[in-house]
Amino acid sequence: MVDADYLFRQAIDIVSNRASTSRTDLDIVDPAGLIEALLDKSRSTLDLTGKELLRVYWYDGVMANGFTPQQRSLAHIDDVQFRAGTINGRDQQKDIASLIATDLLELACHQAICDAVLVTGDSDLAVGIDMAKKRGVRIAVLGVEDLATGVARHRSAEIACRADRVGLLGQAELAQVLRYAPSGQSAPAQQSVAASGQAIDLIDRVRIEAAVKAFIDQQTVPLTGTVNHAAKRIDANVDRSLLFHVLTELGHGRLTESEKIYARHVFRAEV
Repeated sequence: MVDADYLFRQAIDIVSNRASTSRTDLDIVDPAGLIEALLDKSRSTLDLTGKELLRVYWYDGVMANGFTPQQRSLAHIDDVQFRAGTINGRDQQKDIASLIATDLLELACHQAICDAVLVTGDSDLAVGIDMAKKRGVRIAVLGVEDLATGVARHRSAEIACRADRVGLLGQAELAQVLRYAPSGQSAPAQQSVAASGQAIDLIDRVRIEAAVKAFIDQQTVPLTGTVNHAAKRIDANVDRSLLFHVLTELGHGRLTESEKIYARHVFRAEV
């Protein structure tokens, strides 16, 4: 169970060598690799070799205009269940601790799990940890810190004391799957857009993402096989229909090359 905001705010502090504390400066180089790194550390912390994973619960605040590309890249990974909280006007997450506690207790009460690993620093989970333990669940807490770079864990001592085991994630694990991207250009499509010399403003990017998702939702025939991910190619007929749909949704005369590149990137990521 991963509190994404805690993980990413600690991670950017580490991988940037304390140059930034902003999540927008963090690029997930390998989303699947990030999940696997968390699972590897979980298995070693609780000696879970031979035990079957139920799923990874990923908790993150979602803005009113929907998932970010970073969030979508994680939500589509096998065995990952995205659990969305909200973000208030001060860019602060709400409801995350209650979502984690509710899921943990429901799984414990239904005897769906025997072990749980929490990547969090939130003291509000102390009671939930106690209640799950009373139902026979072993609990580990993974902190994110790296003393070599001066990044403390920012984790509640209260939940660390209640956990059966405590593990640490640091530079060694995170540097393989995350990187510091101070320009904020974390997605490959954004790099392509910059290279084309035609920047897309934030409003258009959001509208393109919404248009692509609407196009996918409207399809009556499965889109499986329409994307060659190795070559980054989309079936020609689907590509034409996709771009026409985006053009119609944006409502201007023609799509720029940058807009086409971004629309195709979003489509490949979704499909």
